Amino acid sequence: MKEIKEKIINKLERLFEQRLLPRLVQWIEYLETKIRRYKHLEMKSKLKFSGSGVRFKRDLRIEHPQNISLGNKVYIGQDVLLDGRGGITIGDNTTLGFNVVILSANHDYKSNDLPYEHNIYIHKPVVIGRNVWIGGNVLIVPGVSIGDGAIVAAGTVVTANVDPLAIVGNQPMRIIKYRDKEHYERLASKQVSEDNS
Repeated sequence: MKEIKEKIINKLERLFEQRLLPRLVQWIEYLETKIRRYKHLEMKSKLKFSGSGVRFKRDLRIEHPQNISLGNKVYIGQDVLLDGRGGITIGDNTTLGFNVVILSANHDYKSNDLPYEHNIYIHKPVVIGRNVWIGGNVLIVPGVSIGDGAIVAAGTVVTANVDPLAIVGNQPMRIIKYRDKEHYERLASKQVSEDNS
């Protein structure tokens, strides 16, 4: 009796794996696509402006969408983050590759507290022109403008304005400037004394 039961269970498992499971996977993928499309439409409706032909590839994250404007035929790749606190404008026919991060707000490193206050930000809009191509894994910092027809190579950290038609990339790491040492030491010693109290 036990052997018959095991044979029946094995047969049912094989049928499930061979016939039902592939169909379930297809159905789940279909549902995921429909859900993602619904979420993308929902996201577009929350934007300050969304032109015609705007396309999102798979998953992306948009924060503060009410401050983001996307022109016509903008393509945004997979795993992109748009932080619209300071405002982001992207012109017509622009392409953002996968894993692009655009920030329009940053912590105020001159604030008077350590660790940094989470609610004190400097907002600076980011403006990206028309017909711009931004490669994968690009980081664009607050306050940057990228001119029409420019290309930003993959892996670039964009820290300054990019002229129209310029091709930029491969920026080596360098020291930009130093923080005010006295100000930092004063804040650090204050923090140590508070932690010891």
